[in-house]
Amino acid sequence: MKKRIKIIIVLVILAAGFTFSACSNMRWGANAGVDVRFGPHGPKLDPHVSLDLYSGGRM
Repeated sequence: MKKRIKIIIVLVILAAGFTFSACSNMRWGANAGVDVRFGPHGPKLDPHVSLDLYSGGRM
């Protein structure tokens, strides 16, 4: 039983290490704007705000 717990703890630590190393280059990206949709009753403005995590290239 104790051996299983130790194996599980080691696997959790390894998974956490891989996760943190993969997320080390993550960056926040924010975007805000207005979308214009044209319909039968004229144009309609739809504001939007988004937050994204970005992990590669230039932002």
